[in-house]
Amino acid sequence: MSNQGLRQASLRAVTGKAFDYNGDWIARFEAAGITTGDFNGRLLAWLNVKMGTTYNNLPGAQAAFATLQGATNFSSIGTFTA
Repeated sequence: MSNQGLRQASLRAVTGKAFDYNGDWIARFEAAGITTGDFNGRLLAWLNVKMGTTYNNLPGAQAAFATLQGATNFSSIGTFTA
């Protein structure tokens, strides 16, 4: 399974939903109470909540999250605690 597929499986394990990749992320955002904004804005908000940070740019937040997950970048994250 690809890293994207592993991330998607991690999301589905938490939400119990089965959508396309973006839909699985949106289900996770909504479960976390992040219900407004575009996809990137919601991902940034979720990453900040997850890490307890206040990044104002998505690439920086993704890089920090990848580091916390022991990955070299966001795309290389496989299974994670969603």
